[in-house]
Amino acid sequence: MSHSLKDEFSQYKDLSIEGASFLADLEKTIAQDLWQSAGGHWSLETTQNFRKLAMQKLAAEVQGPSRSDFQSAWISVIRDFHKNQWGEQRLLKKEKKPETKEDKIFWELFSYIWILLQATLVTKTAVFYFGIKSAEEDTTEGRIYVLLAIAFSFISLGVFAYRKSKKKKDPKNDGSSSAM
Repeated sequence: MSHSLKDEFSQYKDLSIEGASFLADLEKTIAQDLWQSAGGHWSLETTQNFRKLAMQKLAAEVQGPSRSDFQSAWISVIRDFHKNQWGEQRLLKKEKKPETKEDKIFWELFSYIWILLQATLVTKTAVFYFGIKSAEEDTTEGRIYVLLAIAFSFISLGVFAYRKSKKKKDPKNDGSSSAM
């Protein structure tokens, strides 16, 4: 959010102390009062426009400096918004947030943690289970299951290693993973 509601409102009209207190409280609930209660998905740009328009309309509606004046003006701003959403259209799908550096790091680490869990828990459990069953019964079917579990272990680790080595060589990458 570029500006607080106080800053937005101050562009249109002088702000009283009670009005500033009301806008500080409104900062927490403006989304619920307007676009969230209207339903649907809205773009970030649209919600920023809603904030600006709401403060412009509130400045035009408010008659006095008291908190009750601000509350009654805000109610009329909410009614005006819900009549036509100020000409804005809802999105059909939720807007994708840009991936942050922290998100990239999290998913990079998650892939390593997943392969660790897969190798230690899933694959070892399968190898141990089928190995014990094969040792007890000594059947061809048991040996095949043990070999399949071992092959799965090697193949999954190989695919993981191949993907990670290919990712570091990929020129389309932004270089964040090659620094690791």
